Amino acid sequence: MSQDRTRLVAGCMTGTSLDGLDVALVKITATGLEMKAELLGHHALPLSDDLRSTLMSLASGEANEPIVYMRAARALGELHADGLEQLIASCPLSLEGEGRGEGEAQSTQSTNDKHNALKLDFVTAHGQTIWHAPRDPRKADSSTTDPKSWQLFDPWPIVKRLSVPVCYDLRQADLIAGGEGAPLTPIADWVMYRNSSDFVINLGGVMNYTRLFESVHETVGGDVSPCNLLLDGLCQKLFNHRFDSHGVLAGNGRLDHDVRLAIYKATEGVKQNGSLGREQYSHQWVEKIVSYLSNQADPHDVLFTACEYVASACKTVTSPRWDSRPRRMVVAGGGAKNAELIRQIKVLTDGPVMLSDDLGIPCEAREAMGFAVLGALSQDGVPISLPQVTGATNPGVAGVWAGV
Repeated sequence: MSQDRTRLVAGCMTGTSLDGLDVALVKITATGLEMKAELLGHHALPLSDDLRSTLMSLASGEANEPIVYMRAARALGELHADGLEQLIASCPLSLEGEGRGEGEAQSTQSTNDKHNALKLDFVTAHGQTIWHAPRDPRKADSSTTDPKSWQLFDPWPIVKRLSVPVCYDLRQADLIAGGEGAPLTPIADWVMYRNSSDFVINLGGVMNYTRLFESVHETVGGDVSPCNLLLDGLCQKLFNHRFDSHGVLAGNGRLDHDVRLAIYKATEGVKQNGSLGREQYSHQWVEKIVSYLSNQADPHDVLFTACEYVASACKTVTSPRWDSRPRRMVVAGGGAKNAELIRQIKVLTDGPVMLSDDLGIPCEAREAMGFAVLGALSQDGVPISLPQVTGATNPGVAGVWAGV
């Protein structure tokens, strides 16, 4: 495999929390598992209220006409194209020499010419998960033994407006091989963080982890517990805010054992292993927690205790099962902006805790950058899912390509 090959790849991600789109511009040097990834730029933009509302309806399993799915997929594609154009426009002109050759760079300010100057090789887009139905080992009916997952997305607005190929639909190769289809990011975490961390903790809608070892074939990971689906859901229900900005509301609370009991009680019977998502931790699940409290708890205490619940789950997964030395932990995802949650994680866990920002990768850019890496691995013929993580048997090379 070539050691001097350089590619410019953009990775795009909208997460379970439905709070916006993140786009990352990544320089990929070398190929396959020898590649190195460098973040060159990051851009975020929110979902419109209409698109967010529609995607929430689709992800909640509500009945919708087929045209609603089609319009939402196209709107997502247009949003991605907008984000990519804005990212490229924000890049310094010094990046124009990156990619396929310095001599081909064009010093022009128009959007189309900047696309040509940057020589973007391709885009990797995750799409929006609107339903995830992995294999459930507790049940034997065909609906759970034939795993499926739907990442809604229309890549063609990107192909048309940026004239670049798009790699998408990355979970199906793992699912058809009997895997959970998630998480896919551990192999990308290994590329991005293996020299600087022992654990990567992603505080997204669901908290998941990657335990990094020297060999990618020993690296493990998985979903752990609800995170922002719990914290944001409670904040919306109790304060009518979309989220607890910087954890200020939770920081004004204290631990309430009745709240902790209500969370555990609401979670009884909910699938808590394998890949997790909104299917398990829906608005109805949050409402059940609140109903168990019977309006007796201080709302600030509820958020504080919910942070403690997530931090305790983080402690469990990073406990010394592999060795007794302090473990370096890097934290990423939207929940990393919650100062109270980070404070509690630092209190409860052993070893140094760093934000991904400290390593030059903004917390909110980690997944988008990771999908750029996954796309590059797929282009190189490397299966991106790890059997020890997803349970797949001989997963093939993932990804559908549009505009090739």
